[in-house]
This record gives sequence, C-alpha cells and structure tokens, in this order.
Amino acid sequence: EKFGIRTLLDAFGKVQDSELKLVLCGSGDAEELVRERVKADERISFLGRVDREIVLALQKNATILVNPRQNNEEFTQYSFPSKNLEYLSSGVPLVAYKLDGIPDEYDEFIAYPECDSPQALAHEIIEICNMPHEDRIAKDKKAKDFVFKNKNKVTQAQRIIEFIK
Repeated sequence: EKFGIRTLLDAFGKVQDSELKLVLCGSGDAEELVRERVKADERISFLGRVDREIVLALQKNATILVNPRQNNEEFTQYSFPSKNLEYLSSGVPLVAYKLDGIPDEYDEFIAYPECDSPQALAHEIIEICNMPHEDRIAKDKKAKDFVFKNKNKVTQAQRIIEFIK
C-alpha cells in the first residue's frame, strides 16, 4: 500500500471507459483491498504472483503501464524505481509520479500526473489512452530507444569507470 496501490485503484475507479481493464500482479499488504476492488469492478483482475515471462508479456500487450509510487516519502528523493526503466523498455507508455530521484532527462518519456491525487492519475491515464495510436507508438519508441541506447549495461559501466577516474 505504501507504493500507491490504493491511489491506482481509486484512480481507475474514476475512469469511465468500460473497455479499459486494470491487470494487477504481485503480492503485498494490500491484497485484501485489491480483492475487494476486483469484486466491485469487473474491469479489474488480480493475478497475484506470476512468472517474469508472463509479466513481460502482459506489459508488451498493455495500452499503458502505471507506477503509482508517489513522491511522499523521504526516500523518494534518492529513488529511481527500476520498474520505471523496465516499463520504459517495454515500448508501452508509462504513467508515473515525478519522484525527486528521477532525473529530468526522463521527463519527455514519462507521463506525470500534475499532483498526487487519484483524480490527477485518472486524468493522465485517460489522456494517454485517448492519444492517437500512432502518436503513442512514436513516443513509446523514442522512450525505448533512449533506454536501450543510454541506460544499457555498457553505458552504465562506462559512467562508473569515469566516476572512479
């Protein structure tokens, strides 16, 4: 719950598109909350813990990916969620909050809600889903190319070597 699942569920409840589905994977302290929302909204499904291959396939077939971690904890000033990099690498749009630890170079690739409210998150989800398909694909390709070109193991190792020198 500390990483924003309640906010995501509340935001999704504000999205009126009956065609949109929310697929959740994983486990944690909010499973009971998630199961309650699944019962209340047939558009939500909860798969629990699943193999990484299944998660990656779900990501590639998604319309958008959402990381609901908010910028409301002290550690977020030092935090860059690896999930964001994984999502950006998928070629699918990412909606996430702007954490203090996320460098500005990612701003053109991540759709940020304007504040931490469920309404703002819902608004951003709707905006991305309503974006013309071609525009979404072009933006996603640009993000994927950026990650593969600039955030791969070779370039990151080179940065560490330069830092040590």
